[in-house]
Amino acid sequence: MALSDNFKKLRIKYHLTQQELAEIAGVTNKAISAWESGLSEPRMGAIEKIARHLHIKKSNIIEDDGIEHISSDQV
Repeated sequence: MALSDNFKKLRIKYHLTQQELAEIAGVTNKAISAWESGLSEPRMGAIEKIARHLHIKKSNIIEDDGIEHISSDQV
């Protein structure tokens, strides 16, 4: 599974819009759209902001199937 898939799954799992995730990451909603479509990849700083805000590990975002390892009580 690609990083782009992980971002979309993460956003859906946490019931976030692209705009809401963009605000968490400190980027534009166009950047989120580009991440989800695989046109670009986020910088580590954005990944760290998202992980910190959602109380998950960066590896949950980066690794294949990492989103599936987030327990439902973390959501």
